[in-house]
Amino acid sequence: MADQSANRKDLDNALKQLSYGYYIVATRKDGSDLATRSEDWVSAATVSWAMQSSFEPPLITIAVQKDSDLNETIQRAQSFSLSVLGKDDESLIKKFAQQTEVDYSNQSVNGISYTEGKTGAPLLDCGIATLECKLEDALTTPGDHLLFVGRIVNARSNAGQPITEADTRRHYEGVSPRS
Repeated sequence: MADQSANRKDLDNALKQLSYGYYIVATRKDGSDLATRSEDWVSAATVSWAMQSSFEPPLITIAVQKDSDLNETIQRAQSFSLSVLGKDDESLIKKFAQQTEVDYSNQSVNGISYTEGKTGAPLLDCGIATLECKLEDALTTPGDHLLFVGRIVNARSNAGQPITEADTRRHYEGVSPRS
């Protein structure tokens, strides 16, 4: 048993050596196409597991909790946006880790305005870059997260440096979200 706990501790430490950034994923779908609600729905949340996964075509892969509203909405909408948070955006990490509050009349999510992208995904007015993606694939794993692969159809960038977990006291890595 001691050997297993040592291996788990090594695994936890090794996973914490990977680089993790902070991003906001946003998506939108008409209520008539959703199973869990009957009204239009914008879903947005903080994620830290995102990466480029292809040069041509340009693809990114994100990990989303299986039991989240974001999961269902991305699958139904078949699109999403990824906003790369900068060092000046740290307050948004917690804000988007909690319940999403949408003001449809002013097109804002948690107080951040957005425009509708080519795919219908909300493009949030925050961060140092935004990638708009059409869903190419969803990969189910035995784990608690699902992998979404998106083809980048639109991109915009701003000045600034990305924020990483090393820059914050927040952690979402290792063998548990609190390890």
